[in-house]
Amino acid sequence: MIETVVVGYGLAGRVFHCPLISRQRDLHLRGVVARDPALRSEATATWGGVGYPGIDAVLDDPDVHLVVIATPHDTHEELVVRTLEAGKHCVVDKVMALSTAEADRMIAARDRSGKMLSVFHNRRWDWDFATLRHVIEQGLIGPPVYLESSVCRHAPPRTWRGDASRAGTILHDWGAHQVDQALQLGFGPCRRVSAQLIPAPWPGVDSGGHGRILLEFDDVQFHVETSRIAHLNRPRWWVLGTEAGFLKYGVDPQEDALRAGRLEQASEPPEHLAHLQREGRMEPISTCRSSWDTYYANIADHLLRQTPLAVTAEQAREVVYLLELALESARTHQVIEIK
Repeated sequence: MIETVVVGYGLAGRVFHCPLISRQRDLHLRGVVARDPALRSEATATWGGVGYPGIDAVLDDPDVHLVVIATPHDTHEELVVRTLEAGKHCVVDKVMALSTAEADRMIAARDRSGKMLSVFHNRRWDWDFATLRHVIEQGLIGPPVYLESSVCRHAPPRTWRGDASRAGTILHDWGAHQVDQALQLGFGPCRRVSAQLIPAPWPGVDSGGHGRILLEFDDVQFHVETSRIAHLNRPRWWVLGTEAGFLKYGVDPQEDALRAGRLEQASEPPEHLAHLQREGRMEPISTCRSSWDTYYANIADHLLRQTPLAVTAEQAREVVYLLELALESARTHQVIEIK
């Protein structure tokens, strides 16, 4: 068993990491780090194990093998570097870091320590994305030329996520997943980046209310849109290929199922079924049911059986780099050429 500790018991630690780790036969959730005594009590009552008030005791424990960093984005670099230097393997929640300089220091610490570093880009295993990948790989729409990926809601950010100094922008939240998905589709190197950020209407929120990024590859344009201020719904995917179009509504249902403790029973309503349209005719497409379990199963397989990592630090750094360029574009109102 790989003895695992989750650092942070906010949304990421409580809803994603602890439940997914506890589902893996090769991982044992040894404990949770939470500074708030009430949260520590809640964590130990729910998951058992040790409630740690800080990370020091975790890093000093020779029986801890894997440390999961599920804290605000601005703390990732320090905690990851400390974890690796203490001789522990490390998973860090997305976004990996707020700058490529931070990401590079994390990768350098991994290389010095010889330990594993991976980033929790779990939405590579979202059903909607798995369905889109299947459609593209099977040639059902021909070569794609333009893709819109949208996650638009109306809800103010919770806790620290509205503070740009801690969270980055709205693009570092859902936008990080969407950029990672764009890179996973294998369109080749990104050539140009342009972006826009619209402020949020809520007092004290400076991380943005609406964000857009256009990633330009050689033959494909990929448009990312994420919003906290949208009163209107948009398709999750709106994709143009040379032979057909792809349309899908609805965000992946696994989060709600995981919250309820029934990941296997995740389901989506009929109106979220994907469709292809060609020559004026709309055809339904069955959903590909991938699983978020795949992420931590791969972590265990990598540590125990030397299986290649599904999400590498270098891949996550590329996401950070493109987000860095997007912020430069939004600030300067220019298209950024990538050399």
